[in-house]
Amino acid sequence: MINFLIVFLLSIVFTLLMIKISKKYGIYDYPNSRKIHKDPIPRIGGVGFLISIFISAVFLTDIFEKFTLFTIAMLIIIFEGLLDDLINLHFSQKFIFEFFSASFIFLSGFGVKTIGFDIILHPAISFIITIIGFVGVINAFNMIDGLDGLLTILSIIIFLTFSYFFYILNNFELLKFSLCIVFSLLGFLVFNFPNAKTFMGDVGALSLGFLSASFSVFLTQSKSSMVPPIIPVIILSIPIFDTIWTIIRRILNNYPVFYSDKRHLHHILYSKFGKIKTIIILSALQLFFSTISILFYKLNEIYLWIIALFCFIFLGVLGYEKSYHIWFWRGRTTSSR
Repeated sequence: MINFLIVFLLSIVFTLLMIKISKKYGIYDYPNSRKIHKDPIPRIGGVGFLISIFISAVFLTDIFEKFTLFTIAMLIIIFEGLLDDLINLHFSQKFIFEFFSASFIFLSGFGVKTIGFDIILHPAISFIITIIGFVGVINAFNMIDGLDGLLTILSIIIFLTFSYFFYILNNFELLKFSLCIVFSLLGFLVFNFPNAKTFMGDVGALSLGFLSASFSVFLTQSKSSMVPPIIPVIILSIPIFDTIWTIIRRILNNYPVFYSDKRHLHHILYSKFGKIKTIIILSALQLFFSTISILFYKLNEIYLWIIALFCFIFLGVLGYEKSYHIWFWRGRTTSSR
């Protein structure tokens, strides 16, 4: 336990360092019409917890030594995130980084080779699904990072859930790596909880998305794994749902798919409940989905499918109703001027 306390403290130290660097060089997340915060906030705090993750993983695990291609893939995403924080990359440029990162994961032997039900995918289809899955999850985490502390807390719950699965599967290397992430995020949360002193930036959000996607394939795609691929889908239900709903909504409203707006699930909840209650609601929902994933693995009963389905339907109705309400009244306000 003392090792993870050191990880926690390392994250605090390096996050403080990144706050000072951000202030010194003017690396801020400035407020605009698409954002909730009102003042410029240092934006590369995520580098602090990433340094903590790397240092602790090197000393406590053999992950980076054993999985060279995984390490390269992660560094590509970190580099992409830093560039995006500094110069605002176009989505097509970001996709190139994410494509190569996911390709390295595929080459490492951890692509999406099966979707369950004893269905083995053709290598070409496996490659395509791996790319789509990684790019989707990476950007899903970035999309939901719009509220102080929200993505940090959701990620802590998500990686604790992964930790549980690695524990019951006796995969202690990945268990320790996952706990390194958890305690690094706890250290970062000291400065990211409302009202935040720093944001994790794209470098943090994209990296957490990459790690979640990687853990999903580590958990389900190894030869010895008995975990069905639906498990990580349930664990990542909130970011996955938010991304799917956002894409559908933008298409239906004739907006560019990669257009930024304030109509994500957390924005909708924030407009009604405020910061803290929104974080509590989504954190409770994440705990619920994490619990469902564990029960599904242990029991594998049809009623758990039904519960998960009803949750998706509930989220869909909530998102549609609130988005339509906001759109309708904005339209009326605009037309009355």
